[in-house]
Amino acid sequence: MNKKIIRKDILSKMKAFDSSNKEDADNWLKEHLLNHEWYKNAHRIGMVLSMPHEVDTYKIIQTALNDNKKVFVPNTNYKTREMNFKEIIDLDSIVEDEKGINSVKGDTEITDELDLIIVPGVAFRNDGYRIGYGGGYFDRFLSKSNANTISLIYDFQLTDFEIENHDQPVSELIIYKT
Repeated sequence: MNKKIIRKDILSKMKAFDSSNKEDADNWLKEHLLNHEWYKNAHRIGMVLSMPHEVDTYKIIQTALNDNKKVFVPNTNYKTREMNFKEIIDLDSIVEDEKGINSVKGDTEITDELDLIIVPGVAFRNDGYRIGYGGGYFDRFLSKSNANTISLIYDFQLTDFEIENHDQPVSELIIYKT
Protein backbone atom coordinates (compact mmCIF):
# COMPACT_ATOMS: atom_id res chain seq x y z
CA MET A 1 0.00 0.00 0.00
CA ASN A 2 1.26 3.48 -0.76
CA LYS A 3 1.63 6.22 1.82
CA LYS A 4 -1.41 8.22 0.63
CA ILE A 5 -3.72 5.23 1.11
CA ILE A 6 -2.20 4.40 4.51
CA ARG A 7 -2.46 8.06 5.58
CA LYS A 8 -6.13 8.21 4.57
CA ASP A 9 -6.95 4.92 6.34
CA ILE A 10 -5.19 5.80 9.62
CA LEU A 11 -6.57 9.36 9.64
CA SER A 12 -10.08 7.88 9.37
CA LYS A 13 -9.36 5.68 12.39
CA MET A 14 -7.95 8.63 14.35
CA LYS A 15 -10.98 10.79 13.59
CA ALA A 16 -13.35 7.95 14.53
CA PHE A 17 -11.66 7.26 17.90
CA ASP A 18 -14.34 7.54 20.60
CA SER A 19 -13.84 10.80 22.53
CA SER A 20 -13.99 9.32 26.05
CA ASN A 21 -11.55 6.54 25.11
CA LYS A 22 -9.35 9.13 23.38
CA GLU A 23 -9.26 11.27 26.53
CA ASP A 24 -8.17 8.24 28.60
CA ALA A 25 -5.55 7.36 25.99
CA ASP A 26 -4.24 10.94 25.83
CA ASN A 27 -3.95 11.12 29.63
CA TRP A 28 -2.09 7.77 29.69
CA LEU A 29 0.30 8.98 26.97
CA LYS A 30 0.86 12.28 28.78
CA GLU A 31 1.73 10.52 32.05
CA HIS A 32 4.15 8.15 30.33
CA LEU A 33 5.86 11.07 28.60
CA LEU A 34 6.13 13.08 31.83
CA ASN A 35 7.78 10.09 33.54
CA HIS A 36 10.29 9.58 30.71
CA GLU A 37 13.92 10.47 31.46
CA TRP A 38 14.20 12.52 28.28
CA TYR A 39 11.29 14.72 29.35
CA LYS A 40 12.63 15.06 32.90
CA ASN A 41 16.07 16.11 31.61
CA ALA A 42 14.86 18.39 28.79
CA HIS A 43 14.90 22.16 29.15
CA ARG A 44 13.79 23.01 25.59
CA ILE A 45 10.96 20.90 24.17
CA GLY A 46 9.39 21.08 20.72
CA MET A 47 5.88 19.81 20.02
CA VAL A 48 2.94 20.59 17.81
CA LEU A 49 -0.27 22.30 18.80
CA SER A 50 -2.43 19.24 18.18
CA MET A 51 -5.48 18.97 15.98
CA PRO A 52 -8.60 17.38 17.50
CA HIS A 53 -7.89 13.90 16.06
CA GLU A 54 -4.27 13.87 17.30
CA VAL A 55 -2.96 13.11 20.79
CA ASP A 56 -3.84 16.21 22.84
CA THR A 57 -0.65 18.22 23.36
CA TYR A 58 -2.27 21.23 25.05
CA LYS A 59 -2.30 19.57 28.50
CA ILE A 60 1.30 18.46 27.96
CA ILE A 61 2.35 21.98 26.97
CA GLN A 62 0.65 23.48 30.03
CA THR A 63 2.35 20.93 32.31
CA ALA A 64 5.74 21.57 30.70
CA LEU A 65 5.31 25.33 31.16
CA ASN A 66 4.32 24.71 34.79
CA ASP A 67 7.50 22.59 35.11
CA ASN A 68 9.50 25.67 34.00
CA LYS A 69 10.48 24.12 30.70
CA LYS A 70 10.74 26.18 27.53
CA VAL A 71 8.24 24.91 24.97
CA PHE A 72 8.48 25.56 21.26
CA VAL A 73 5.94 24.84 18.53
CA PRO A 74 6.39 24.60 14.76
CA ASN A 75 6.88 27.86 12.93
CA THR A 76 6.28 27.02 9.28
CA ASN A 77 7.18 28.93 6.15
CA TYR A 78 4.92 27.38 3.51
CA LYS A 79 6.60 29.21 0.62
CA THR A 80 10.09 27.88 1.35
CA ARG A 81 8.72 24.64 2.86
CA GLU A 82 10.92 25.13 5.94
CA MET A 83 10.12 24.81 9.61
CA ASN A 84 11.77 25.93 12.81
CA PHE A 85 10.29 26.23 16.29
CA LYS A 86 8.87 29.27 18.07
CA GLU A 87 8.55 29.60 21.83
CA ILE A 88 5.09 29.49 23.35
CA ILE A 89 4.78 31.44 26.60
CA ASP A 90 1.18 30.51 27.37
CA LEU A 91 -1.81 28.89 25.68
CA ASP A 92 -3.46 32.30 25.20
CA SER A 93 -0.91 33.25 22.52
CA ILE A 94 -2.30 30.89 19.87
CA VAL A 95 -3.69 31.95 16.49
CA GLU A 96 -4.45 30.09 13.26
CA ASP A 97 -1.93 30.47 10.45
CA GLU A 98 -2.84 30.84 6.76
CA LYS A 99 -3.50 27.07 6.50
CA GLY A 100 -5.76 27.03 9.56
CA ILE A 101 -3.13 25.36 11.74
CA ASN A 102 -2.59 26.69 15.24
CA SER A 103 0.63 28.62 15.78
CA VAL A 104 2.08 31.17 18.18
CA LYS A 105 1.46 34.88 17.81
CA GLY A 106 3.86 37.42 19.22
CA ASP A 107 7.57 38.04 19.19
CA THR A 108 9.11 35.06 20.97
CA GLU A 109 12.33 33.11 20.50
CA ILE A 110 12.73 31.13 17.27
CA THR A 111 15.16 28.22 17.36
CA ASP A 112 16.38 24.93 15.95
CA GLU A 113 18.10 24.04 19.24
CA LEU A 114 15.90 21.66 21.21
CA ASP A 115 16.59 18.88 23.73
CA LEU A 116 13.46 16.87 22.99
CA ILE A 117 10.95 16.87 20.15
CA ILE A 118 7.53 15.23 20.42
CA VAL A 119 7.09 14.30 16.78
CA PRO A 120 3.59 14.05 15.30
CA GLY A 121 2.55 11.58 12.67
CA VAL A 122 -0.28 9.60 11.19
CA ALA A 123 1.16 6.12 10.72
CA PHE A 124 4.21 4.52 12.31
CA ARG A 125 6.36 1.45 11.95
CA ASN A 126 7.70 -0.26 15.06
CA ASP A 127 11.20 0.98 14.20
CA GLY A 128 10.12 4.64 14.46
CA TYR A 129 9.66 5.51 10.81
CA ARG A 130 6.51 7.52 10.29
CA ILE A 131 4.09 8.87 7.75
CA GLY A 132 3.16 12.47 8.43
CA TYR A 133 0.82 14.72 6.53
CA GLY A 134 2.88 14.74 3.35
CA GLY A 135 4.72 18.05 3.53
CA GLY A 136 8.07 16.65 4.67
CA TYR A 137 8.58 19.46 7.21
CA PHE A 138 9.47 17.22 10.14
CA ASP A 139 11.67 14.89 8.07
CA ARG A 140 13.69 17.89 6.83
CA PHE A 141 13.95 19.33 10.34
CA LEU A 142 14.87 16.01 11.97
CA SER A 143 17.58 15.36 9.38
CA LYS A 144 19.48 18.35 10.86
CA SER A 145 18.57 17.95 14.54
CA ASN A 146 20.39 16.18 17.37
CA ALA A 147 17.40 16.33 19.73
CA ASN A 148 15.90 13.21 21.28
CA THR A 149 12.65 12.31 19.55
CA ILE A 150 9.51 10.63 20.87
CA SER A 151 6.12 10.08 19.26
CA LEU A 152 2.95 9.52 21.28
CA ILE A 153 0.66 7.18 19.37
CA TYR A 154 -2.36 4.90 19.52
CA ASP A 155 -1.70 1.26 18.63
CA PHE A 156 -3.96 1.45 15.57
CA GLN A 157 -1.45 3.89 14.06
CA LEU A 158 1.10 1.06 13.77
CA THR A 159 1.41 -0.42 10.30
CA ASP A 160 4.05 -1.41 7.78
CA PHE A 161 5.17 0.60 4.77
CA GLU A 162 8.19 1.14 2.58
CA ILE A 163 10.55 3.83 3.80
CA GLU A 164 12.00 6.40 1.43
CA ASN A 165 15.46 8.04 1.42
CA HIS A 166 14.23 11.27 3.05
CA ASP A 167 12.30 9.53 5.88
CA GLN A 168 13.64 10.18 9.39
CA PRO A 169 12.71 7.81 12.24
CA VAL A 170 11.89 8.90 15.77
CA SER A 171 14.00 7.41 18.55
CA GLU A 172 11.13 6.13 20.69
CA LEU A 173 7.44 5.41 20.45
CA ILE A 174 5.13 5.59 23.45
CA ILE A 175 2.16 3.47 22.41
CA TYR A 176 -1.29 3.38 23.97
CA LYS A 177 -2.93 0.00 23.50
CA THR A 178 -6.62 0.47 22.64
